Amino acid sequence: MTALKEERLQKLFDDCQQQVLSQIIGPFGLSMAMFEDKNGGNVTTLHNFSRDDDQFVATQNDRQVHAHSQEEYNKKTRDKYELTQTEWDAKRDTKIAAGIDEYTGHTVERNGTIDLPNGNNVAAELDHVVAIKAVHGKKNVQLGLAKVVDGEVDVGAIKKIVNDDNNLALTNKPLNASKWSHDLKEWEDKPKSGGNGESNADYFDVDTERSEAKYETATEHIERSANNALLKKQSFELLQTGAKQAAMMGMRQALGMLLTELVNGLFNEFKVLIKQGIDASKTLFEDIRMRLSKVFDSVIKKVPDALSQMFQGGISGFMSNLLTFLLNGFFSTAKRFVTVIRDGMLGLFRAFKMILFPPEHMTGDQALQEGLKILTTVIVTSVGILLNETVATFMATVPFLKPFADLITPVLIGIMTGLLSAFLAYQIDCLFDRYRHSHNERFMDELMADAKRRDVFANELVTLSESSLGNIENYSKSISLYQSIGVTLGTAGVASAAALASLNNSVRDTDVQVAKSLAMIDFIHESQMEIEDFLNTF
Repeated sequence: MTALKEERLQKLFDDCQQQVLSQIIGPFGLSMAMFEDKNGGNVTTLHNFSRDDDQFVATQNDRQVHAHSQEEYNKKTRDKYELTQTEWDAKRDTKIAAGIDEYTGHTVERNGTIDLPNGNNVAAELDHVVAIKAVHGKKNVQLGLAKVVDGEVDVGAIKKIVNDDNNLALTNKPLNASKWSHDLKEWEDKPKSGGNGESNADYFDVDTERSEAKYETATEHIERSANNALLKKQSFELLQTGAKQAAMMGMRQALGMLLTELVNGLFNEFKVLIKQGIDASKTLFEDIRMRLSKVFDSVIKKVPDALSQMFQGGISGFMSNLLTFLLNGFFSTAKRFVTVIRDGMLGLFRAFKMILFPPEHMTGDQALQEGLKILTTVIVTSVGILLNETVATFMATVPFLKPFADLITPVLIGIMTGLLSAFLAYQIDCLFDRYRHSHNERFMDELMADAKRRDVFANELVTLSESSLGNIENYSKSISLYQSIGVTLGTAGVASAAALASLNNSVRDTDVQVAKSLAMIDFIHESQMEIEDFLNTF
């Protein structure tokens, strides 16, 4: 455990150096130099455009359009959206040819007049179903369709949809004068001005079914045209700004990795040079050149990793731009939150990739550990970014620091966030070590008891091994003795065989002598018999 703790502490020191350099070079260095974050992000959302102020409007052109949309509606404003008299009359004549009052259903005469139920004969006039005033006040219409041409707001596209046949209705002059720029539905439900309490719809004999159909057609036309134009505008801007941010974020990641490797290498080589001194076989210049060459070689080896980081950075840059846009569709984000989203997106992507798709050389537990460390760095960095302006403002209040506040603050915040990130990563490592190696004290006691039992068992094995070695030695001596006895028995066997052969020869010789003796006895016996027979004769 002591060795593990020392290893963790050494890793903490190394991580502090790595994290501090990464933070100063990355979020608090290259990011601030390369990116100019804006309130609300790079693309103006309808939510931000609908605010009274233009602090969250992305571009200067959109700010001009926003200012135009804030203008009070009056005759001058109305004139921008109206057709020329010739164009207006042509549209009126086309409607008269259809021969119907589009609100009441009354017949329109060829001469362009209408006979009302009260006997009056009045002129037929064109009315904007959705009034110009209402269209002028629609934020989606202004943001989607208004353009800035030669420094001036051009409402030609709005003029086109507001005067489209879908938004024009032929009706009688008194009704048109009464409706004016009111909303058609609201106007119908209102009591007739100066009347006896009946609604405008009843007084002017409006066919509500017909007028409602016309109102829905006109409203759908306005909204569809505005929303399609807004979608096209925002999609183009998202692709444009997303590609730009992807390229810059990818470049930042690649440069950040290579610069971090370069600075780390230079720092380590300088430390070794100070500690070990100059090689006796080289001059100072040669030694420095060799060490620089070694550092540059290590940087070059990191190029493939830098390209991988560039790809990941590009994806996170594009996605952060899109996420910022989506969030600003619901609430307005200050530029520091835009920075947090951009710089945090890559960390979140790496953390969840690590946790959900662990590398082959890692277990799920180890991947979770590394993922949590990345998430911790993301959180600490985000807090640092949010505090950056506050710290800069505070430092600006100190007279001798004011000229350098903007320069010192990122470095100071980078150092603090780097150290805090490394310390929290160290605590996570310690937590996982405790989880893996010491669930509780009883478990540790059991480990110690088990170790003692293993020690006793090992001692018994040693004793048994020594006894077995003694037995093996005795067996070896017995085998040698048996071998000696075997040699003796072999010699005795040879002698016995020789004696047996001699005995066999003796037996054979004896048998011959016995045969001879028996033959001699038989001869003597026969001779005696012959002598006795001879004697008996006499």
